[in-house]
Amino acid sequence: MKKNHKDELDKYIENIIEKNMVEVMSDRFGRYSKYIIQQRAIPDSRDGLKPVQRRILYSMWNLKLKNKEPFKKSARIVGDVIGRYHPHGDSSIYEALVRMSQEWKSNFPLIEMHGNKGSIDDDPAAAMRYTESRLEKIAELMLKDLDRKTVPFVPNFDDSEYEPVVLPSLFPNLLINGSKGIAAGFATEIPPHNLNEVIEATIALIKKPTISIEELSQIVLGPDFPTGGIIYGIEGIKDAFTTGQGKIILSSKYKYIYDKKNETKIVGIEVNEIPFGVVKSKLVADIDAIAIDKVINGIKDVVDQSDRNGISIYIELEEDANAEAIITYLLNKTDLKISYNYNMVAIDNNAPKLLNLQTALYSYLDHLKQVNTNGIKFDLAKYNLRLEIVKGFIKVAEISDQVIKVIKDSDNSKKGVIQALMVNFKFSEIQATAIAELRLYKLSRMDQLEFINEKKELEQKIDYCNLLLGNTSEFNKYLINQLTQIKNEYGKERQTQITEEKISTEVDQKLLAKNEDFYFFLSEQGYIKKVSQRMFAANNFDNFKLKEEDALQYYDKINSLSKLIFFTNYGNFFVLEAHKLKDNNWKDLGVHISSFVGLDQNERIIRVMEVASFNTYADLILVSKFGFAKKVKIEEFDSKLTAKKRTCMSFKNQDDELIDVRLSNGEKDMFIILNNGCYFLINEDVFNSYLTLKAQGIKLLGKLQIEKGVFVSGFTTTSPINNVIMITKGGLAKHWNMRKIEPVKRYGRGFKLFNAIKNSNSEIQTIEVLTSSLEYYFTNEDNVPQKLELNEITKDRSAVDKLIKLDIKALNLGHLIQHITINELIDIERSEQEKLKEDFYKKQEANKDLELTVETTLFKRYYVNPNKSQEELNEEEILETGTALFDIPEIQEVNLETKKDNKSLEEKLKAVENLNVDDLLKKVKQIKKK
Repeated sequence: MKKNHKDELDKYIENIIEKNMVEVMSDRFGRYSKYIIQQRAIPDSRDGLKPVQRRILYSMWNLKLKNKEPFKKSARIVGDVIGRYHPHGDSSIYEALVRMSQEWKSNFPLIEMHGNKGSIDDDPAAAMRYTESRLEKIAELMLKDLDRKTVPFVPNFDDSEYEPVVLPSLFPNLLINGSKGIAAGFATEIPPHNLNEVIEATIALIKKPTISIEELSQIVLGPDFPTGGIIYGIEGIKDAFTTGQGKIILSSKYKYIYDKKNETKIVGIEVNEIPFGVVKSKLVADIDAIAIDKVINGIKDVVDQSDRNGISIYIELEEDANAEAIITYLLNKTDLKISYNYNMVAIDNNAPKLLNLQTALYSYLDHLKQVNTNGIKFDLAKYNLRLEIVKGFIKVAEISDQVIKVIKDSDNSKKGVIQALMVNFKFSEIQATAIAELRLYKLSRMDQLEFINEKKELEQKIDYCNLLLGNTSEFNKYLINQLTQIKNEYGKERQTQITEEKISTEVDQKLLAKNEDFYFFLSEQGYIKKVSQRMFAANNFDNFKLKEEDALQYYDKINSLSKLIFFTNYGNFFVLEAHKLKDNNWKDLGVHISSFVGLDQNERIIRVMEVASFNTYADLILVSKFGFAKKVKIEEFDSKLTAKKRTCMSFKNQDDELIDVRLSNGEKDMFIILNNGCYFLINEDVFNSYLTLKAQGIKLLGKLQIEKGVFVSGFTTTSPINNVIMITKGGLAKHWNMRKIEPVKRYGRGFKLFNAIKNSNSEIQTIEVLTSSLEYYFTNEDNVPQKLELNEITKDRSAVDKLIKLDIKALNLGHLIQHITINELIDIERSEQEKLKEDFYKKQEANKDLELTVETTLFKRYYVNPNKSQEELNEEEILETGTALFDIPEIQEVNLETKKDNKSLEEKLKAVENLNVDDLLKKVKQIKKK
């Protein structure tokens, strides 16, 4: 047993091959490196393509995806490439396909993509199942004449079909579109160049094969990037053109923006072109971070205004900012300026080679000559073949009857007919075969003259082909004409400017950060305007600019470090950083919100909130038209994705929409008005929990109400101490005392306000809690905002809870505007109470005889009109009411208990919390009448 085991082991040992690890790794890695270099990462010097790119284009050509043909799904193309030519991952193939479609990466994209193909902001392209692709028109020049045997073909990976080793590439793609790749031991970085210049250099090389690099450099000035920019210094270009390697300084192209009123004052810097390969969104974010972090002083805002028309990064400057120092700093600290390193490595004669400008052009020109020579030879063979056949047809036309008879008398097989024709009429095999394949009726009706004319044309073509193949001068003219046609059709002006100047590197570091307040305005039609405090103080609303039928929706003093949350009726929101808003003049119309965020058709802003801090316990309550409501923490709206629309409320019914968004401190009631003329109050504790931004919310209205067409017309949050004021589109106004309204449960019918809203005149225009900061602006006949003093509505106490008609002439009834800033201590009603208490204590100190009792506390809390200032209160009225309240037994009892213990005002308020205030006040009125 042991002996057998030893014999077996000896056999295994005999099969073990001992080799040095270094030798094995060297051999294996060498083979791997060769594959990576030749088949993956380095482009061919002839067509400028990597294998995956070449296979994608060839596959699309076979799928007949020419530029005038319909698009096909990208997934279909990727699948075809994987299955037939490139057995690798689908993601790498799709990435290569997408890159060939991106105009910011190539001077001439070879693929046209329908759908999201990514962006210069480095946004990813949509998945391949969503996008569609076809060849760009210029790409057809890469593939043209493949059927003329212009390039060699080799078997594909499984020998099932053939693929081209290289594409015909009738234009110098390597230099025009450039390339980038990293292989094992090699890397390539070839920038794009101008098509006109490269073709002119190729023509110069045809005319003068011994042309020097210096002479070529006079034609090809340097790189020409699709993103433009400015190249500073030409030493790096000279090095690259001579050796294949060189370093160039590529800078953004910018211009100073001058004040319209003062042509010498710089107010901003606009960047229109950025360096090749720079991610625009990152560049903007880097500049924005410098401004926000106050690394330097003078940058007020950075706005990416780029659109389909081109790049526009606007750097807004503060007053008296040093524009030159700022742009110098940004050029040196951000990717507004980069170093680009030439490394012109390409596969030449099956090996990686560092090319200079001359050798790169030579390689392409040799390929172009070979392609055209092969194509001409193919045409010559085709013409000769056709000429022989045509000669046979001419002969047949003379003896058609005899030919037909021979065919009829011959063997029925095709081979027999061919043999009979060759024997009887001395036709060649090619001629006999062509005649045998014709139908008899064609033989009997052959037009000899037609074939004689064709024979002449073929002979001329054959002579021309022979001339091109035998005469170098004529062949060169043919190539020059071909290149000139491409230049005339596709050539375009240089986009990258080249200067011999050197860019400044000195940076002024004496810059500090600052913040400031300004006034922000928003109109109903979405125009926003930012004006300085000085400008606001120096003007009035008589010359405030609005478009026709527009109205002032919101204005407030905003801090430059705050954020603004915009809510839309479609249940979306977006955040703008206040310091990114441009300054406007008082009479300017402003900037439309679409400059920052695109709104859908009929989408409009319904609420704006300034947020100084998201670090607060404040909540937001959202209510929809069909009565869905939810409570969301304010911190949910804190987004780093500024100027990007996001969902804050979802709707299952496409006709539903967001009515309003209101602030809450956790102890609020929702005051809701319906379109059927009813209103109701519902407590905030109806929300069991916080909901997410995308949630729909809970139902406040019953199913039966919705089916009857009832919906929410207006909504606000309030507290029992508040009065609420409402204005309709027909100019009706009403204010309520909230303590008189009993809260209801969900699905409640509420109280009748007026008849159902049947026309636009009775629709709710605006509704707000009545506070000392509340203002009302409508658009008058002169199309300017006009303020209406709210005491015109609230001065008459008998008008409380009654509808009154506003005595105003208005084009647009505008909005009640509440000035609120969300910060760490936000609580509107609580701050109002504190003010009232403070004023009351001052009054108490001024009048020692006025005893602080529960009666006067009740009067102060529940009876005094909150819109009436403390200075306007009549002391005698306070004393009179207090005395009347003192006569009520319930008050006396509580008052005596609290008075004994010398309790504070807050404790006294708590002590009377359970008293029926309405009944007590009725008793007061009865006592006063007596």
